[in-house]
Amino acid sequence: MMGMDKKIKINISIAGKSYPMTVDVANEELYRVAAKRLNETIAEFNRVPQFGSEDRLAMAALRYSILSLTSERNSALGDEDVEELEAITKLISNYVKA
Repeated sequence: MMGMDKKIKINISIAGKSYPMTVDVANEELYRVAAKRLNETIAEFNRVPQFGSEDRLAMAALRYSILSLTSERNSALGDEDVEELEAITKLISNYVKA
């Protein structure tokens, strides 16, 4: 039934800034894990001294955009593509075992 989803107010911290939002209870963990991973990715770019906070955020956004596009493309593969990839994987496995 519509309207049965319970909402919860949460605060997500990204790059040291808090963002209040209202989400479905069922999605709370998803939001928290996503924010944690994003913060970890941003922290990786702290090693680049010339990057400011906007640069780190931009690079993190780029990384996740690439992951998203890769996932979309992979899910769009047809049966023939999957069979070909499986055959290639098998060839590589056999080569590594030899």
